Amino acid sequence: MLNEQQQRALEDAQIAATAAPIGAPIFWHDQGARGTVVATRDGWSDAGRYCREFQQTVEIGGRSEQAYGTACRQPDGAWLVTSQ
Repeated sequence: MLNEQQQRALEDAQIAATAAPIGAPIFWHDQGARGTVVATRDGWSDAGRYCREFQQTVEIGGRSEQAYGTACRQPDGAWLVTSQ
């Protein structure tokens, strides 16, 4: 479980990954937790929105977990996670 500050560091990495080149890892670390976020692929949804698939790894106390998901850019420019 990430504390609030660690969660912010992860969220900052997720935001950076929305603009990073596909395959470029974004590294983060804070108070004994660390991880990476990588945009693995991009494309367009059926609704015409730009989307990216992401892979992230989080390590806390020597234990590592991976997650995958897709986020799509909304008309206002914000990103919305559409699958995890």
